[in-house]
Amino acid sequence: MLVPMRRSSLLTTVTLLALTACSTPVEFRALTANLRYGTAKDGDNAWPVRRELLAATIVTAAPTVLGVQEALDFQLEFLAERLPHHRRLGQGRDGGDRGEHAALFVDETAFEVVEHGDFWLSLTPDTPASVGWDAALPRICTWAHLRGRASGRELRVWNLHLDHRGSEARRESARLVAARIAELPGPHLVLGDLNAGETSPPLVALREAGLRDTFRTLHPDAAAVGTFHGFRGGTAGDKIDYVLATREFEVVDAAILSEPGPGGRHPSDHHFVVATLRL
Repeated sequence: MLVPMRRSSLLTTVTLLALTACSTPVEFRALTANLRYGTAKDGDNAWPVRRELLAATIVTAAPTVLGVQEALDFQLEFLAERLPHHRRLGQGRDGGDRGEHAALFVDETAFEVVEHGDFWLSLTPDTPASVGWDAALPRICTWAHLRGRASGRELRVWNLHLDHRGSEARRESARLVAARIAELPGPHLVLGDLNAGETSPPLVALREAGLRDTFRTLHPDAAAVGTFHGFRGGTAGDKIDYVLATREFEVVDAAILSEPGPGGRHPSDHHFVVATLRL
């Protein structure tokens, strides 16, 4: 005869299962990649020439969560074909599929996308194509609320590309993102091309929001860290591309992907940045 489980025993079992799920480590890889927009007249480095190298570089890096910047819709379609397990999220900065994207790709075998959306880096963040402060162009942030399929652990990811000209826009955009982060439970992960060095006001604002540079966590004294190279290669200059994470994440590994491909060719005019994280 089947004996009904007592209520206290049932509650204990449910509690133990919940604790087990929450204590299961979630380890994944996060990659930020400025793709360089695909209609640029880059000669030998034009999109049709380098797109296979770019896709191979990203696939080899095996990101669970990928944030791309300066990406046009046809570039994202190309990349989506190479990432069949990833779900593409985000609209263009001019609204819909128009303009450059700060899109996210999420491996749905690892994470469920609970919710996602976009807002513009301006005083009217819900207005598509709005330009903020002294920015030269509209700028957008694409975000996602994720839940680990095996663990049930949740996190939020934010991907953005700060303006290349407006210093006030960069600072205020970072403050806007930091304010959004402060309104929501963590942990949080910020990916992006911030067009700003490590000691700049945007980075100060994001650090004050509880974020830390995953690369610097493991490589505090590294000097050759430049991430924009204009297809010339090398690591001179400032680090302007970041994988930032709140303290809930343990940084297992982090790197700037600066090695060229065959023939000395680079997949983009930025080096990509990758981190392996454990939650």
